Amino acid sequence: MRKSNWLLVGVILNLIICQAFAGTAMQKVEYLSDSIAEKDGKVIRLLGGSTWVLSSSSLALVPEDVIIVFQDVVLKDKKTVNVAVVYVDGDEIVATHAGGTYTTSSGFLTTVVEALGDGAVLKLADGSLLSIPQYDWYDTGWWLPPYKALLTGNRMYLWNLKKGKRVWVNMK
Repeated sequence: MRKSNWLLVGVILNLIICQAFAGTAMQKVEYLSDSIAEKDGKVIRLLGGSTWVLSSSSLALVPEDVIIVFQDVVLKDKKTVNVAVVYVDGDEIVATHAGGTYTTSSGFLTTVVEALGDGAVLKLADGSLLSIPQYDWYDTGWWLPPYKALLTGNRMYLWNLKKGKRVWVNMK
């Protein structure tokens, strides 16, 4: 894909993501969590064996954890496109699968809008409350809302997509 096309996809995706987080509903998505095994410019190979071409460079190091979220995006012409967004080292980068296999899990893309009790309870955009075990309060107490998050399908874990860190949660 030409660089100008990647830029257009990136701009469209950022607009759509901003609109999605302005709402209150969680968006059901597929995701993949893995770690970088090799990196060569904009190409990364994950420990699980899949290879991805990033739309822009990342400063992430080789052992860095990555989360890839797959979203269906509806364009102006009503065409639906599945887009992979890589969250790594605080960056949000559109990517294309270049080879290898991978396994996804289901989850919910959401926004944490408020932290209560120094991170003991997190409030999501849809009003849901998540209780955080005491051993994770140190992390969640420093995360300043609002921020994008991924709630796993079993609702046991919450990923802070900006920090790339996962914490255990309990629905209240």
